[in-house]
Order: sequence, then C-alpha cells, then structure tokens
Amino acid sequence: MKKKDFLLVGGGIILLVVIILIGIKAPPKTQVNIITDKKVYQIGSPLKVKIKNNDNKKICFSSCYPYYFEKKNEEWKGYQYENCSGSNLVERCIEPKEVRAFELVIPQLDKGIHRLAIPACIDCGLKEKFKEDKKFYSNDFIIK
Repeated sequence: MKKKDFLLVGGGIILLVVIILIGIKAPPKTQVNIITDKKVYQIGSPLKVKIKNNDNKKICFSSCYPYYFEKKNEEWKGYQYENCSGSNLVERCIEPKEVRAFELVIPQLDKGIHRLAIPACIDCGLKEKFKEDKKFYSNDFIIK
C-alpha cells in the first residue's frame, strides 16, 4: 500500500468516526433553576422560592414532600422527615418554560448553610402516584 493510499484510508476512517460521534448525543438533561429570594434567613421567617422550568418537559411535584431542607457540613445531609400520612400523589406541575413561586416558613433547623432539595417526576400526570425521576437543588442560603 502506498503512503498516499494509506493516508486516504486513514483519513476516511477518522472522518467516519467523527461523523458517528457527532451523531451520538448524550440524553438531554432537564434544566430547572431554583432560586431563593434571600441569602440569609432566621428561623420562623418566610422563604420565597422561584422555580423556572427551562426544559421542554413538564416537571411535577409530590403532594407529601414537595421539598426537603438539606444542611451542609462536610457533605450535604437531609433532615429526617416523618412518613407521609396520605397518598403520595403528583400535586403540582410546571410546564416547559414556565415559572412558579411559593413561600414557606423556615422551621426549627440547625443554624448554618442550607439548600432546598426538590424531588420531581418528569412528564407525569396530576393525581398519579408520585415517583421521583430527578432531584433539583436551590442555591445555598444561611439560617442564623
């Protein structure tokens, strides 16, 4: 095989590999932004949360635990919650490109750096049994 032929065959193989790799795409990630209205809170004070669904899929939330507080020590650690007394159903959804807000009161938590963890199901229906597909996280905030 001549050097010229070898280069043509080698270049063709490289081009084929590049075309295949471009054709293989990673599965799309659901993009959700969760932002609190402040960076510092007191126990008992209101915390306003804005959830923006930047994706093309509907995201839905649990009727039992639409959010959890997590505290940062070395790693993020969730608080222990009681078991849900009712059925855990899909209660609210946010359509693609939609923004929703809600307010909650900071419960009796340890002081320090926290965030909200919000479990969601993707493209599920209202009143269906809730099954977490993904968990989204807010920005960090401090509880004094």
